[in-house]
Amino acid sequence: MTVFATSATMVRGSSVTTGWGPGLQSLPVDAHMAADGCRVVPIATPVCHDERLRRATRECVLAVVAVEQALANSTVTRSELAGPRTALIYASASAYAAANWAFLVEDKEQTVFFPYTAASAVPGEVTIQFGITGPYLSLLSGANAGIEALWQAAMLLASDQCDRALVLGVETFAACEDLFTAGRWLLDAPLVEAVTCLILERHALLGEVDYSAGSSEDGLTMIDARLESQTTAAVSLCLPTAGDTHHIGQRLQDRWPDLPVTVVSNRVGTCLACTPLIGLLLSLAEARHGHVLLISRWWDVWSVLRWPLVADRLSSRGERKDG
Repeated sequence: MTVFATSATMVRGSSVTTGWGPGLQSLPVDAHMAADGCRVVPIATPVCHDERLRRATRECVLAVVAVEQALANSTVTRSELAGPRTALIYASASAYAAANWAFLVEDKEQTVFFPYTAASAVPGEVTIQFGITGPYLSLLSGANAGIEALWQAAMLLASDQCDRALVLGVETFAACEDLFTAGRWLLDAPLVEAVTCLILERHALLGEVDYSAGSSEDGLTMIDARLESQTTAAVSLCLPTAGDTHHIGQRLQDRWPDLPVTVVSNRVGTCLACTPLIGLLLSLAEARHGHVLLISRWWDVWSVLRWPLVADRLSSRGERKDG
């Protein structure tokens, strides 16, 4: 396996927009308090003047704008992004629900996307818009999809199947608020709409990315094994329910009292597949050395990802920033 050190970090560019606003700086200190009882915190729909996207769904427009913003925050050009050497890995647990819901309850003749194609609409529009023709994966595995997308991107880069990988997460709830906030759902409020894009490139530390998945019985064992075998700078809990978060957080505090633990939902709210992506960006912004352990769970399946942290950060234009 050949890995090239192309920059100070694997993340060459990124963008984050949530219902709280654009960028990490828009995230509140306490999402639950900031929501003030609101069950869903929506993103303002961007105005799109591209005629090609006139009939695109709201989720597609949000995704296209997110990629444009990530490019603007990087040194990667639009022409470099196009072509067969860029991979697209799309992660979502909810963004296709709006199209499916519209198909079920609205006039069928006015529905653009059908249930079987709705999940492909977002990555389809992005690849067309930016001319991306490389490997493509769509992960719809709930809250774990963000972690799995990062792992798949790392594997595609490490195996030289691409020069860069676009990891894109989109989560929307507003169009189906009644569905997502029904009593049978166990997701913690507030549900916060989010769209996140990371542009990854190959790096010498790529071989240190490590992923594990397992059933509920295996989850704690996997976490313990990672913390005992590697130097870990921080842990990001990306769990969608308060019960799991409290249980794992307390256990980590008891066993590793000096280990910094970030509960991403405290800052963002519940945004499912976007949570690990935002958690990684929060960890990179802190510029620690070592590894961040991203932990997620969706029903009975745990996902754990170890990702190397690099102290050097990128400025808003993607240039190296020392210190």
